[in-house]
Order: sequence, then structure tokens, then C-alpha cells
Amino acid sequence: MDAAIAEVEAGDVPGQGFLKVDSAMFSVGGELEGDELDISLPSPIPPPSDDADVEAAVKEAVKAVADDHGHHDEAAIDPSGPEWQAHDKHVFIFSIAGKPIYSRWGDEDKLASLFGVMQALTSFVQEDGDELEMIQAGEFRIVFQLRGPIMLVMAARTGESQTQMMMQLTYVYNQVIFILTYSQLKRIFEQQINYDLRRMLTGTEKFIDNLTEFMDRNPSFFLGAVRCLPLTAGVREKIGQVLLNCRIKDLVFGVLIADNQLISLLRPRRYSLHPEDLHLIFNLVSCSSVFSTGECYMPMCLPKFNNTGFLHAHVSYIDEACTTCLLLITNNRDAFFELKSCRSKIVQSLSSNGCLGEISKAVLHNSYSIDTMEVADLRHFLYKSKSIAQFTSPTLEAPYNLPGERERLFRRYQAVHHRIHSSARPLKIYFHNGQRETLLGWITVGFELYACFGPLVTKPAAINAVLRLIRWMKREEDGLFIQSSLVF
Repeated sequence: MDAAIAEVEAGDVPGQGFLKVDSAMFSVGGELEGDELDISLPSPIPPPSDDADVEAAVKEAVKAVADDHGHHDEAAIDPSGPEWQAHDKHVFIFSIAGKPIYSRWGDEDKLASLFGVMQALTSFVQEDGDELEMIQAGEFRIVFQLRGPIMLVMAARTGESQTQMMMQLTYVYNQVIFILTYSQLKRIFEQQINYDLRRMLTGTEKFIDNLTEFMDRNPSFFLGAVRCLPLTAGVREKIGQVLLNCRIKDLVFGVLIADNQLISLLRPRRYSLHPEDLHLIFNLVSCSSVFSTGECYMPMCLPKFNNTGFLHAHVSYIDEACTTCLLLITNNRDAFFELKSCRSKIVQSLSSNGCLGEISKAVLHNSYSIDTMEVADLRHFLYKSKSIAQFTSPTLEAPYNLPGERERLFRRYQAVHHRIHSSARPLKIYFHNGQRETLLGWITVGFELYACFGPLVTKPAAINAVLRLIRWMKREEDGLFIQSSLVF
């Protein structure tokens, strides 16, 4: 058994077709700083003289995609009532001057006293030259994250670790940067320390709302990976060639997605698109119904690519069912008509070569069944290829097709992920036998695997099962992963 494990850890494993850093699809380690880029990025919104110009610019940029509903209904919840207190997770943002910026549940103005307490706590600790990171209050764990001029706080009784909660706060912070850019955020508070940032973010709260819900049900966030839509290698290659042949001079990224899954990505040879930036793009598309009504052109800041300036994205669905979304991202703010023409050529080519129909079939089938593997007692799994930062998993079947059970399995996966990545005592293999299921976590140089079995499965049987699973993955990897990115 140990020899079989060692062979997998040292040998050829699924999803390892892209090991070289200079040719990897995603930049997993490190960020590209703005002053290191050759791409000429548009400047951030100019500094305001009285803040009014900036407010108008940002509101104009987001009003086309931010539907004016959702957060207002949740804000009406009385913070002193049982409905507000019943929520298992809260997210708060406020400035270092104590000005409320965002609350996941309830009206920020009605929570002014709570924001004041949080600001007082952080200031008290900072006076001693320290930084407040976490408070355990009964069943609630409260984590704090200072990012420049703003403070982010998460209070949760979900059992998530401090590390996982901090990761989620980083995503919330990046969502703010996605809308404003770091340069603009910094400039605003340098000019006016007690500025009310809600004036800039009005109408965009739904993006943060959706992101927090997204992170509570999608494993791609804690895995640090993206899911690809299963397609045959031949179809995916045809799609990529269409994007490559139709690109315009100022195109920076071409991204084709469906149902929060990546279909194809076109990028410059020297630059990568980080999974965290792709997650923000998925979030944008999933919570904006306006894209189904026509073509949109909007600024967006991709924090991992360059947090100092805006890129501009032409966003549209390319099928009648509004499931397949194409984003053409450029550094030229005046390229709308060129991108519109580019989009038309892509749609025509994908329709004529049959790829659009293949995408629709793949979305309709919605992943694959666990029965496909023919592995006894295996109920579900998450498999991540570390070199290309992509993951795959089958559809959730009984007993995990019920909402409560689905959430419970998600939390169990989070717990195993935290245990195996523990900074105090990291593990290569973690086996847990519980009353309802048995969980196995396995991490190697090439992959991470989290598998769920029935409660009576033994450790040797579980390891034999995942060895069979890995052999199946190796056979199917070309359809499950994007093994090489298209570059120009």
C-alpha cells in the first residue's frame, strides 16, 4: 500500500500537463505588480477635487450591471431582532476612522454603535503596537483584517478556521478593489480620512452579498482553483482557436465561461490570470441579470493582475439560453466597437463549427456522475491539479442532494482541508471515520484530493479506492482540465 502511494506521489498524475511556470495558465504564487507590466493600463479614475466627480464616474460605471434590488431588503432587517441574530455569518467593513461601509445583514446606520465598538477594539490594540486578528466569543469566531484605510470583520459560527475566514475577507476586500482600484481607494482616504465610502459603492453591495454566499457553497475558493466545463479535447481546441483567430490588437484576455465554469482562456504569453481574479469575474456574471439583455462595456480592476488601474471588459452572452458568457478584456477604454465586431465573429465561428451546440450539451448534462468511476463506496470527491490550479468534482447525489446535507459536506471538506494544511502540523494524508461518512484527504506535489465514503469504509479500502479514482482521472484528464493555455 505504501509503495502504491509513493508511486502516485512521485509519478505521472492527472492534470500535470502544464508544469513550467512560464507556461502555466494561472499564476499561483506571487502577484504581478502594476509597475512591472509592459501592458499600458488605463489610469485609475482621476483624483477628485470635491469627490463629486469620482462618485459620478463610479456610479455610472456600475449602474449598468448592478440591479437595484436585494441588499435593500436585507438592510431592512432590525439588528436588535431575532432575525438578524439568527444568521450564522456576518461581514462588516468600516474605515479606520470608524465610518460604516458595508454590512452583510442589516442597515449600516442602525449598526453604528456596533461599528463603533469594533473600531474601538482595533484602535485599543493598535495603540500598543499590535494588531487584533481574532476573538472567540462563545460559538462565534470573529476575525479582523486591516487592509490599508479600511477594516474588514467577519463573525461566524460555522466552524470555519481563522485561516479560511481570513481568506474570505481577502476576497471581500478584492471585490471592493474590483470596483474602485486600490489607487483610488488609497487616494480617497488620503484626501479625506472620514470619507463615507458608501457614496462610491451604492448599488454594488449585491456583488459582495453574492460573493459571501458564493464562498459558502463553492469549494473553488478554499481550494484556490477554478472548475472547467467538461468538454472533449477536440472541441476545447476548436474553441480556443476561434478566440485566437478572432482577437484584436488591444485584447488582453479572452474568457469564455458557463455556469461558473471555465471553457477557454486566451492570454498574452507573458501574463497570467489568477484564479482569484477569475472568481471575481464569475461572481460578476452570476449576479448580474443585465448581461442577458444585451452587450455591456464596463471597467473592472483585476486585483491579482494589477490593482492600480482599470481594464475594460465587453461582456455578453453568446447563446439563446444565456448560459455561455464571453468576456473580451482590453486595456483600451475606447475599443467597444472593435470588441463588438470581434464578438460577432466569435459567435459566428462557434455556431458554424458546432462548438456552441457542444457547450450547450455540456452545460445541460451538468458535470458527471460518481457512478462513472465504478469505485465502491465512493460518494463524492474534490480533485485539484496544483500545477494548473484547476479542480473537478462529480455532481452531488444522495444523501448530499438535500440543502442541509450539502452544506454539512461542504463544511466537512473545509475541516479536512484546514487539518491537512495546518501550519502547526501539516499532513500528507488525513483519514477521518465519522458516524455519517468517512473522509480522506491526500496532498502530494501534483494534486490535492478530498474523498467522501460511506461510514464503514476502512483506511486501506479508502486508499485503494482513490488509487482507482486517480487512474480514472488520468484517462479522462483531457476532458476535465485545460491542460495548456492559449497564448499570443
